[in-house]
Amino acid sequence: MSKHRPETAAARGGRPAQQPGLPAVTPVHRETIYEFDSAGQFAEVMADSGRGYLYSRIRNPNTDELAAVVAELEAAPAAHCFASGMAAISAGVDVLAGAGGRVVATRELYGQTYSLLRTRGATVFVGVDDRAALAAAAEGAALVVVETVSNPQLAVADIADVAALAHAAGARVLVDNTLATPLGCRPLELGADLVAHSATKYLNGHSDALAGVLAGSAELIGEVARRALDTGATMAPDTAWLVRRGLRTLHLRLERSAHNAAAVAAFLAAHPHVATVRYPGLASDPQHAVASRVLHSYGGMVTFDVDGGQRAAEAAMDGCRLILRATSLGGVESTISHPASTSHRQLSPVELRVAGISPGSLRLSVGIEHEDDLIADLDRALR
Repeated sequence: MSKHRPETAAARGGRPAQQPGLPAVTPVHRETIYEFDSAGQFAEVMADSGRGYLYSRIRNPNTDELAAVVAELEAAPAAHCFASGMAAISAGVDVLAGAGGRVVATRELYGQTYSLLRTRGATVFVGVDDRAALAAAAEGAALVVVETVSNPQLAVADIADVAALAHAAGARVLVDNTLATPLGCRPLELGADLVAHSATKYLNGHSDALAGVLAGSAELIGEVARRALDTGATMAPDTAWLVRRGLRTLHLRLERSAHNAAAVAAFLAAHPHVATVRYPGLASDPQHAVASRVLHSYGGMVTFDVDGGQRAAEAAMDGCRLILRATSLGGVESTISHPASTSHRQLSPVELRVAGISPGSLRLSVGIEHEDDLIADLDRALR
């Protein structure tokens, strides 16, 4: 028999008591508020959000679990989750450089990151392998930004050297480790101060969640968390659950993607209609020596230039039947895109040329399909 009137029972009834047995997988915690045993406990948690859950914009069990896993993978003391990769990078730049701090960045960056840094007005862009230019530009700068493996040129940063130069000049280092993943590189161990991920990509791996993460020292992540509290770029619990699920197979997916990418790169390097191929695992790649020293995996990305410029590149894209014409990367499915008109559309023709992106460049995110099927699709598309 109900203890309450129907209106109260409808709103509050049926809540199950805690029973023996814990779920093997953390459930999705969609709640936004949490109840407390007393006013004193409420006040205690309110004063120190690290001691309990209060409001999901501050902390949530799902985002806490994901942050803990990424921190462990990156050998970091702490991590914090964001609604997107760009939200994470924006927070990292703000915390490390502040409002007026000068930033030095490599030219070889994801287009939106390049655009974000360009709008700051005081950013200096240098080549990823131009050691002298980096050292000169870092003097008086607050922050150096690099990508472990650049999108889409696949240039590999010598992170230990970058960090040494930056720190000697008094600057800190933010590394976007999205393409390499923590299985391919751990930038913090090489001297980076913060590591960013677009967790939408390889960490999730299934093209069904938009997410970002920053990892670093407890002190820096504390600053990051306070900024996130003010700006509200909060990762949803459902998203955190999906990314955590994807991470369970990251090592298997990356191994397969890298295996396929090596086979695809070798095929493209020998194709008569392909002008150039960029893949760090190729002995002929200009970044092969650095990549062999920095990376534990050459990864699943291949960039190549089709003879005949943009028209020929678009024709090759249109000829694909298995590989998807789609943006983003790092999913189980292979995707192909034209960087100059998609991921790097924000760059001017001059900026594209300086960054090494030609009208005939295509970016291929190699998935986990069978390598022979992918090669057959590309062979047909390039005829």
